[in-house]
Amino acid sequence: MDEKLKQDIESATRRLLNEPESEVFLELAELYYKAGLKEEALSLTFSGLEKHPGYMPARILASRILVEKGRASEAKQELEKVTSVEPLNPAANTILENILRAEGNTLEADKLREQLSRSEVKEEKKGNMETSTVAEIYVTQGLVDDAISIYERIALDNPLDEKVNNRLKELRKKKDEQYQDFLKKRQKITKTIQALQENLKEIQEALQNLEKEL
Repeated sequence: MDEKLKQDIESATRRLLNEPESEVFLELAELYYKAGLKEEALSLTFSGLEKHPGYMPARILASRILVEKGRASEAKQELEKVTSVEPLNPAANTILENILRAEGNTLEADKLREQLSRSEVKEEKKGNMETSTVAEIYVTQGLVDDAISIYERIALDNPLDEKVNNRLKELRKKKDEQYQDFLKKRQKITKTIQALQENLKEIQEALQNLEKEL
């Protein structure tokens, strides 16, 4: 295994252990997939989806792996969960189209391709701005989650784009750092509140003692 990939896996593993409820599981699953550890990637993805059932990029990764493992019927189930929420999701429908063609269902595959083509033309006419430029604007506004969502969709359409994948990893790390900063601030505020409560308790006790003396 490539040394950098190994280090990335170790780093993502540590982050997931520190934040077991976070969406870091997808980043780690993608790294497993990249390393050829498909079974581990699939297992981790399904485990993460139990906590985040609405995280569609994870279902798309799961479906891709299932197809490669020859489990097309299971992949279709995952894709149907995606398209029930996002009917024209390009990545999900592209995988579904390939499954239909492999099954010999050319008619349904062509129909799906036509729907996607019409959708793409419609989005062009609307001037769809879902690009890395918009994502970076979100970053400058502090909307890291929105930026990550855009980059995730770009990465699904261009899985080999290293620039996009690296930026996505940076933003996920930034999001985790922000969350860690939030936890530290919350802990500090909690300690301050506890100290104030202790001081208030001491004042109340002093007043009670003073009343007794009077």
